[in-house]
Amino acid sequence: MSYCTVCKIETDYEYDIALSNGQYVHYSCILMLQMRKHEIETALRLQKSQLTLSLFVPTEVAQQDIASEAEVEDLRAKLAKSESILTGLYDYLPCWPPDWEERKRLLIRENGSICSRCDKEADVYLVHDIPIFEGGTNELDNLALICAECYRSVYREVDFFGDFTLKPSQSEFSEQFSAIQSAIDNNQKIQFDYKKPSNKRWMTRVVVPERFLNIPNSRESGETLCVEGFCELRQDTRVFALERMQGLEVIED
Repeated sequence: MSYCTVCKIETDYEYDIALSNGQYVHYSCILMLQMRKHEIETALRLQKSQLTLSLFVPTEVAQQDIASEAEVEDLRAKLAKSESILTGLYDYLPCWPPDWEERKRLLIRENGSICSRCDKEADVYLVHDIPIFEGGTNELDNLALICAECYRSVYREVDFFGDFTLKPSQSEFSEQFSAIQSAIDNNQKIQFDYKKPSNKRWMTRVVVPERFLNIPNSRESGETLCVEGFCELRQDTRVFALERMQGLEVIED
């Protein structure tokens, strides 16, 4: 029996999130924290705008609409706490976290736009040193900045500036590949039934596909052809193996 690390209530393996540190979290708890963070940020922005307006047009702002310094500090403390909890959860999400771009900005502020492989200054991208599927995390010490040229030399077919190339050995997926590529090109959704190796039943997924990936197979030699995209069921970016899909169709708008 597993329990949510946020609310301490029992979790459901099928619908909740298994973190890479062995803990679990309700998807609803992450949503609650995100909503709380957004509400506090909105309140702080409102107080800032009210204070600015009062300086220039004092008659337009009632005194009771302006929070005291203590109230503002309390909001900032609550915001810092929410951000800290979310960051701790995002560190161990089994996918790219929602604050991925912020993590990239943090590394750039610390190290500059320097590629961690060739040491050249360039437009850089954020990658995992140890991939998630090999036990890596989203913690900053497992993230690195890498230029496009070095990225291509490491990940071969996956190219930031080009197209994904289907390997001859993956020809059995050519029909699925073509349908998904069309959905990517036309900003359409795809729907399919999906079953993880650990699951006993198929689940229908609706996904906004973003790109293809060849992920090394940890059980044997070779790679698994996958598509990465936003899953409406999980409300998050997930990776799906084409070999575990059935009944794939493109959803017309």
